[in-house]
Amino acid sequence: MTTVSDIKQQTTDRALLGKAVVNAGKAMGLTQTDVAEIVGRNRSGLVRDGIDPSSKAGELALLFIRLYRSVYALVGGDEEAMRHWLNTENRYFSDVPRELVRSAEGLVRVLYYLDAMRGKI
Repeated sequence: MTTVSDIKQQTTDRALLGKAVVNAGKAMGLTQTDVAEIVGRNRSGLVRDGIDPSSKAGELALLFIRLYRSVYALVGGDEEAMRHWLNTENRYFSDVPRELVRSAEGLVRVLYYLDAMRGKI
């Protein structure tokens, strides 16, 4: 049985994830439209409706936030350096990370790379 507090918590989680993914994108120089394409949602619904963390879009949003946190840690929080990293061709990928993260496979590939850079693997 779903209680009122369960519904409120789900609404809060959705709103929080929507705002968090948009803010992470802004910090990395992405527009709300770019972020919406990455997570597979409508641009206007990201903040208005939020993102259900248990949905496919929610999983992609959580992965994108993980990417943001990894890049943030690697460059010491310097937003200019974060934008540079995201928009500059990477020799490892032979591509620009910004283009790779537009697909789920590319997003995961970039995350594996960042995990290795941070020494998690």
